[in-house]
Amino acid sequence: MQQPPQMTPGPPKRNLSETVWTKLDRKATAVAEFTMRQYRKKRSTWVLGSIGLILVSIVLLFYIDAMSEGPNLPEWISDNDGDGLIDEDPSEWDGSQLKSVGDVDNDGDCWAREPFDRDWNGDGIDCNVIYNYDSNGVLVSIDADPNVDEDPNEAVFLEETVHRSFLVGFAKFGFIFVLGLFLPMFLATGLIRNEQEAGTLHYLVGKPIARAEILMYRVLGFLGIAWPYFIGLILLCALVTGFFGPGDSIFRFSDLGIWFGIMLAVLLAVLVYSVIFVTFGLIGRKFGYIAVFFYATFEFFMLLLGTASSGSSVRMKALTSMSVSFWCTEIINSTAWLVWGDWNYWNGLTKLPAWSQGDFNPLELALWGIWGTPFPTANPLLNMALSIVVLLMITGVGILVGQSMFKKRELH
Repeated sequence: MQQPPQMTPGPPKRNLSETVWTKLDRKATAVAEFTMRQYRKKRSTWVLGSIGLILVSIVLLFYIDAMSEGPNLPEWISDNDGDGLIDEDPSEWDGSQLKSVGDVDNDGDCWAREPFDRDWNGDGIDCNVIYNYDSNGVLVSIDADPNVDEDPNEAVFLEETVHRSFLVGFAKFGFIFVLGLFLPMFLATGLIRNEQEAGTLHYLVGKPIARAEILMYRVLGFLGIAWPYFIGLILLCALVTGFFGPGDSIFRFSDLGIWFGIMLAVLLAVLVYSVIFVTFGLIGRKFGYIAVFFYATFEFFMLLLGTASSGSSVRMKALTSMSVSFWCTEIINSTAWLVWGDWNYWNGLTKLPAWSQGDFNPLELALWGIWGTPFPTANPLLNMALSIVVLLMITGVGILVGQSMFKKRELH
């Protein structure tokens, strides 16, 4: 007679589809999908999304118009040495040497002057240029002898400067602040509060799922709508600026790296702001809106202060580092240094005498405050990694605070 098989002692084996992790995945998918379905049907989602698309499209149209027309240079820039000729002496400076290389007075108008009137910079060499750098290797001033056209081609320089300033400036103010902050502020603040006021939160809490999980999965559902939207807008900008940007090639593939950094910064900004605003929404309708307003104002002023003080003291940068916008913009700054790698050169070109009229330098304004030196580290790659870690830490703290507040709330 055959013996029945012996049962192995111990807990019963679970099917792979019944493990803890798969149950969590199913709950997360259900709540996130429910959230995405809600936002797809909301008018506010489509209205705000359409407004953002229209704003980006208008800005891109202005960019296309500016790049198509080209720079309109005033006479005092085109003929900086006043001899009636334009760019007759091409610049020999490549951003590295301390003095000019070769003959920088190709037309001989400096050598035509009296011998005592050829050495204005006082270095003992007639008709040359001295480039002065600070301790960080950044060009701070240029001492040129008379009638030496040491500046680059103004038209090419101006187009490239405006293009780079547009990419970095629009990323910071357009994507990080206007869209990255305001869309989560209007859409993510009520992720939990609106459900509670509508009485539908009971259906979610009544399931075998913790409140802390609901908050996380609701945020994930919102990101499932917001992130593809921002990725689409950034890809649109990358295509337009790539085709219409200055240069001889059909498409500026060199700018794809900076757009990747912008996309990373924007997606992290939306993540952090969403967590912060949904936490503010748990405070209550009245006090929650007040907290959201003051926080948005704080972020705005920190972004302005951080941009205006990009070349200022460490103390000022440390102050602005208290904001989320600071760490997002640092990712953009670090990416710009990694991708372009010649910021010192271009920033130094703005200090050439050709662009200055007394104390006013119009070209320096194009880069001033827009493309700053990475902080708190001088290494762009390390600075980017640090910024990402800080933003993820802020997100984690926001989730913990939000979960704690949500657990203590009574459902009405």
